[in-house]
Amino acid sequence: METKELRKKLILDFSKFIQDDTKLDVLEGVFDAINNDETAAAVSDEHYLKVEEARTEYFSGTNSASSWDEVEHRLNTKYGF
Repeated sequence: METKELRKKLILDFSKFIQDDTKLDVLEGVFDAINNDETAAAVSDEHYLKVEEARTEYFSGTNSASSWDEVEHRLNTKYGF
C-alpha cells in the first residue's frame, strides 16, 4: 500500500476510533508506547551489575549453590513433600 493510500486509510480508521470513548484509551496507550524513549531499559544498570556479580561469584566457586535435586531432597526431608 502506498503512502497516500495508507494515510487515507489511517485517517478513516482514526475517525472511527475517536468516536468510541473506550477505544480512545487503547489508542492513547499505543501513542504512549510509540512516543516513549525506547532506549530506556525496564531493568536498571544497577540490577544488571548485581546479577553479573552473583554470576561471577557462582562460576568462581566463592558462592555455593544447591542443585534442584538437593533442594528438593532437603524440602522432602524437612516437610515430607
